[in-house]
Amino acid sequence: MSKQITEHAVAIAVPIRSFAGGKERLSSTLTTQERGALARRMSDNLLATLTSFHVVVVTNDAEVEGWAEERNVDILCPETPGLNNAAEAARIWAQNQNKTQLVIVHSDVPQPRALPTICEFPGITIVPDHQRDGTNILSLPVDVDFTFGYGKNSFQPHLDEANAVARANRIPLRVVHHHELGLDLDTPLDLSHPLATVATKEQSP
Repeated sequence: MSKQITEHAVAIAVPIRSFAGGKERLSSTLTTQERGALARRMSDNLLATLTSFHVVVVTNDAEVEGWAEERNVDILCPETPGLNNAAEAARIWAQNQNKTQLVIVHSDVPQPRALPTICEFPGITIVPDHQRDGTNILSLPVDVDFTFGYGKNSFQPHLDEANAVARANRIPLRVVHHHELGLDLDTPLDLSHPLATVATKEQSP
């Protein structure tokens, strides 16, 4: 880690809406049970990368809560569901935990091994998906007000907000286009990507 940001100063939030009810866009390729198993494998793979960090799973789903408890990570259940509310709840939680930096990462990134390098940067970092459409990873100081804009085509709203916040608070901003961290498994085409093997290998006949 850099001298500016240490692992102990970083909180990593992993929002998970559901295992069984997620990945609807893969329904033409995978059954509900297979999609749930895929979501679990990716989440397990992510946590295995983050063993030296303080991780909180943000969810309102009982199954995900049970999974997180078994893995001894913190759990945050916002009063209001939704990804934007989850992100804001995680930011406030990180402040209360006396953290300096919050990193929000989606659980469907099958190759997260480079994630610790994102945590080193003391300003705002955005890692978009390969299509430069969604926001796979968003890292920011916990003490800045940030309006989250998750949803379809979230990258540009997040970039616009980050530019404004960075100027107002005089903090650095970077956009990282990363060949591994930019991959998320949302569509059947994503499943055929060579980097998806770690998540999809158990789906093979």
